[in-house]
Amino acid sequence: NFDKADKPCLFIDLGTNGELALGNKERLLVSSAAAGPAFEGGNISCGLPSVAGAICNIEIADGKTLYRTIGDKEAAGLCGTGIVELVSELLDAGIIDETGLLDENYFLEGFPIKGQAGNVFYFTQRDIRQLQMAKAAIRAGIDILLREYGIEYADIDKVYLAGGFGFMLNLQKAVNIGLLPKELSGRIYPVGNSALSGAISYLRDKDAPLRMEKILKSAVELALAEQEDFNSLYPEYMYFR
Repeated sequence: NFDKADKPCLFIDLGTNGELALGNKERLLVSSAAAGPAFEGGNISCGLPSVAGAICNIEIADGKTLYRTIGDKEAAGLCGTGIVELVSELLDAGIIDETGLLDENYFLEGFPIKGQAGNVFYFTQRDIRQLQMAKAAIRAGIDILLREYGIEYADIDKVYLAGGFGFMLNLQKAVNIGLLPKELSGRIYPVGNSALSGAISYLRDKDAPLRMEKILKSAVELALAEQEDFNSLYPEYMYFR
């Protein structure tokens, strides 16, 4: 409903290509940030897609690692939401610092996670870097969209977080690691599979073709790779802060 919104709204779809949109009924900027597959468990040594046995929620309490898996099956690895939550927990526990560097006790092998059957897998320094690169691309993209639109975080009315990953994401922990801006806390709304719900609306609503035409005419694509400050913002947002 961007084409009916009076105030600027932000749309984020977190995936290998992080789709971004910022605007309202008057103007719309769209872009895509090449985040890589970390949000989907790719390029992570113990990463999994959202399948049975993938750790989706995790916390470190009193030195113990507690977690929940999809389908309550034997833990076999981490899916995207589990990766974000684990990094947030490691950060709060002081096991990694704001640069993403693992404590020397875990640097060589990684942070161990034990399965119920006694198996152990490790979340490594390289895994942390993969998430850092993904989140840096998203955050740099958001900042550039806001700059080009000419507004601040305070001017954004609502943030819509799309996709299955976004729907299950712990928003507090995503903000904690800097994946989502802390300035937008309280205004972030998971919307699930927005592509499917949009397709349904297009088939059912009589005015959908006209609305689609309006969106297409008002949308302006912004290529992040062509923006001079992307290369300076990207390493800045590698930090967990």
